[in-house]
Amino acid sequence: MKRTMLIAATLIAALWSARPVAAEVQDARGVGDGSLALAASPEARVPAPLLDLAPRVDLLSQFGATPVQFGAVAYRPRGRYYRREEPWLGTQTQIHAGFFDPDGDTGTGFVLGMRGGPMVDPNIQLGLGVDWEHRSEEQSEVVGTSSGPGGTVITTRRQLSSSSENTFPLMGFMQVSGNEGMSVVTYGCIGGGFEIVTLSATDFSSGSSFDATYGGWGWQAWGGAKVPLSGRASVVGEVYLNQSEPHRDVDDPVTGQTFRETVKLNGFGMRFGLSWGM
Repeated sequence: MKRTMLIAATLIAALWSARPVAAEVQDARGVGDGSLALAASPEARVPAPLLDLAPRVDLLSQFGATPVQFGAVAYRPRGRYYRREEPWLGTQTQIHAGFFDPDGDTGTGFVLGMRGGPMVDPNIQLGLGVDWEHRSEEQSEVVGTSSGPGGTVITTRRQLSSSSENTFPLMGFMQVSGNEGMSVVTYGCIGGGFEIVTLSATDFSSGSSFDATYGGWGWQAWGGAKVPLSGRASVVGEVYLNQSEPHRDVDDPVTGQTFRETVKLNGFGMRFGLSWGM
């Protein structure tokens, strides 16, 4: 009898303590169909005190209510102003020397120059280059010979004439090359720009001289290979084609007519040098 009364007292105490929870669940329902009606925003429909009943949610199943579950929502704030960072590919610079052999019977000239520009792609470079091409020629005649100390033969010459030509091609270019990871990197390029030529000559027998400056558009194309060294430096060698016909207009003081003088600088050459990146 005492055991039965103890069990009954325990059940009455449990039911009495559950009444506040049942009342809150009834308020949260808002309808009498035994289910919770939630809007698009759960916080707008569920009372704030119910959100703090996480330890007591399991008790809801004892009174016929469907447990409420809220999915975790996370977001990362993004600034109003943002910019995608592009990788900096750096620049490539090259210095070189070589020779140029124009068409015709003129002699071969010495070439010295440099070029450089940014890498817009790992395999594409845009830039600007300038060369100096020099050729000179002298004519002389032997006047006589004599013996010097120790039997050295001394030859005496009289200079008859001298001439020189200096060309300065200023070219913008686009160069396409292979991957830098290759043991030998091949490349090809095409460029175009303006070429300036200065000619000078002196005839010592008559005392006359000639000086003139010519200019005109031209283009170059070249192909070559470079062998990487330590770091980002490479040894380069290339063959190039130059096509240009600089000119100038002169007036004949006798007839008053205007004539155009043209210097042809079409030919092939080779350049060797050093290339490095920054």
